[in-house]
Amino acid sequence: MEESFLRLERVSLAIMEALEVAMGLPSGAFLGKMSPASNASEMRLLHYPELDVQEIRKGKVNRIWPHFDLGIITLLFQDGTGGLEFENREVPGTFCRVECGAYSDMIVNVSETLQRWTNNAIRAGLHRVNVPEYLEGKDTGILPERYSITYFCKANRDASVGVLKELMSEGMVPMYEDMTAIEYHTRRLQSAY
Repeated sequence: MEESFLRLERVSLAIMEALEVAMGLPSGAFLGKMSPASNASEMRLLHYPELDVQEIRKGKVNRIWPHFDLGIITLLFQDGTGGLEFENREVPGTFCRVECGAYSDMIVNVSETLQRWTNNAIRAGLHRVNVPEYLEGKDTGILPERYSITYFCKANRDASVGVLKELMSEGMVPMYEDMTAIEYHTRRLQSAY
């Protein structure tokens, strides 16, 4: 598990370094806020137990309700059960399925910290886990177990999660106040729970 964590850390750093280059940012604009020595990232092994579809239809439980991740990016691996969906930004409130491929397929999701750093130029993905396609519209049946592995790449706790000054052109107004990652995460978790 530790080796997997370290590999996913390296992958997330490579993605963020590539994003720095693609956006014309100075070296370290992102990476300087996410050093391995102060890594605040998390890896989770998720198990969704078997569930009767009727429980979902009652509207009181769901696999995972729509939400945004708090970190920078999320790396996700899922089994073949299905159910992961992302909101269609062109038609808010509607969701598009993410097809299950090979177990080695990695889904990269933009999270809220990256949205804040880029002043909404790169937006976080609203997502949920719903019933698999073959049970869509059915009132009876059993949702099978589902497994996924997530690596939540996060900024160092003391790093700023305000808008990067390098992305602010003259006259542009930052959409997010400056605060540390730990302040932001604490605030968001308090509002959610």
